[in-house]
Parts: sequence; C-alpha cells; structure tokens
Amino acid sequence: MNRFFQATVTATLAFASALAGAQENFPNKPLKIIVPFAPGGASDAIARPVALAMSQVLGQPVVVENKPGAAGNIALVQVARSPADGYTLLLGNVSTNAMNQTSYADRLPIVPSKELTAFGVIGVTPSVLVASMNFAPRTGQEFLAYSRAHPEKVTYWLPGVASGPHFDMVELERFAGIRMLAVPFSGGAGPGIAALVGGQVDLGLINLGGALPLVTGGKLRAYAVSTPQRLPELPDIPTAAEAGLGNLTSSWQALLVPSGTPTPVVRKLHKALNEALKRDDVKDALVKAHTLVTPSKTPEDAQAWVVGETERWGKIITASGVKPQ
Repeated sequence: MNRFFQATVTATLAFASALAGAQENFPNKPLKIIVPFAPGGASDAIARPVALAMSQVLGQPVVVENKPGAAGNIALVQVARSPADGYTLLLGNVSTNAMNQTSYADRLPIVPSKELTAFGVIGVTPSVLVASMNFAPRTGQEFLAYSRAHPEKVTYWLPGVASGPHFDMVELERFAGIRMLAVPFSGGAGPGIAALVGGQVDLGLINLGGALPLVTGGKLRAYAVSTPQRLPELPDIPTAAEAGLGNLTSSWQALLVPSGTPTPVVRKLHKALNEALKRDDVKDALVKAHTLVTPSKTPEDAQAWVVGETERWGKIITASGVKPQ
C-alpha cells in the first residue's frame, strides 16, 4: 500500500510539474482563431489583423479558420469541445454568444456562457437604423409617429428570423410601443440592403460599414446610430437616445477559449490581445472595418461583460417569443 501510495504521489507530482511547464512555455505551437462566419465578412476583417498581430506578440502562428453555419453554433460547439489548452480560440460576438444561448437553447448542445470563457474584448461595430428613401418619415420621431398611426404597416428587413437585428427591432417595438412587420431575407445582407435601396422594405438595422456609403451617397436615410455618442463618420445623425428610439445594438467582438483553460494561459492570451490592439496597423485595420477598439482591462472583465450581455439578451429574447425557424 505504501509503495502504491508513493507511486501515486510521484505520478501526480510529475503530472503537475509537466502541466506547469506546459503553461509556462505557452505557446509552443500554432494557435487558431475560429470565426463563426464565412470569409470576407465583418468578423473576418477583424479576426485577421488581430491574429497576425497576436502571432507576432506570442512568437507562434495564429491562423484564422472560418466555420460558418447554424447561426454561428457550429463554431461555438467546436471551440467549447476543443482541449482547454489555449490553442483554439473563438471570435464571438453579441449574436453568437449573447443571443444564441437563449434563442437556440432547445437545439444548442452547449451553454456558451458556461462552456466558453472570454479573455478579451476587441471592440464594437456600430449599427445604423436606416430607411428607404421612398419611406415618407424623415426623422426618427416622424417614423415613430407614423408607426403608431399605421400599426403593422411599416416593414423592416431581417437577415433571418431570430437574428441579432430581429431581436433589436423587437426591443425597439417594445420600447416605443409600436408594431411593425418583419420581412426576413436569406443570402446574407446583400438582398436585404438591395430591397431597402429599391424601396421594397421601409427600414433596416445594418452595420456602419454597410450603411455609410449608402447614407452619404443619398441612397438610404439614416435615423440613428447605436453608439452612446455621435459618430464622426455621420456627425449629423443622432444617437438612438437622442432620436427617442431607446437603445440600438452595436455588435461587440470578443475572443474566448474553452472553460477550464488554465488561468496563466488565459492571462497570457489577454496580454497578447491587448498588446496587439495597441499596434497602429491593427488600429488602422479595425478603423477600416468600422470597429471601435474597446479592450477589457482584465480577462475577468471580459467574461463578466459577456455573461452580463447574455443575461440581458436572454430576458429580451424570452419575452419576445421569437423562435428560430
């Protein structure tokens, strides 16, 4: 028994020593960032410059791997079920991580806020509430008055039922006491934006990158931006609060790892991300992606933010009764 006990203790100490050594030497092989969407989109434009800068900080390649499908859930599950060693990261956002936990609760085999841990926030991408030039109201207040006078007559574009913009518009309806008609489109943002420009739908909530050239080019009218302050790109467009529209959502981006990843590894990743976000080339790339850099001070701050957002949207989504198709 004593020999068995001694052997067990020796093996345990050896394992602990090896684990500590692995954490101390982290990283000693390439890392990968899983992006839940197809190449070429807004998330991809954020992931790639961040990955390149982190690879230079960490001294190991950081590869971007796109895993689109199932509203981002394929990527969430893949990362959550990966080894908790810090080598597989997820680029999550408000839709995939804060909303999907509730909206896809009956079909998502993981609980994202418990099985994935955020170690750093990258930034936020503002949204713009835009209207077709054929839609008569010229301001947010005129839009509200028109909507109240014409229940379920105002149409708004959606990139799919139970998408992020869908819940945002549902929350706008609740806040303003109005009822509108959702018009879901498939095939990404292109068909919906074309319908807005063509006047087939009245409203849409789209990211700043997509909205800016259409608003400044006179093809769409902007009612409000989602940020707390006005945007320098659209200085004459009020914030949602200024326009009397409550709150509109800016899509935040964060990096996450499987829960259970050792704390020293998480802290190294957080430090590497924040160092990457200070680089001029990364800042320039994110400006081009219309993303405002908002790094978290600590990994714990990042995780608290994601959990808080998950809880907030959980209440909104549950109250809405909207379910994915």
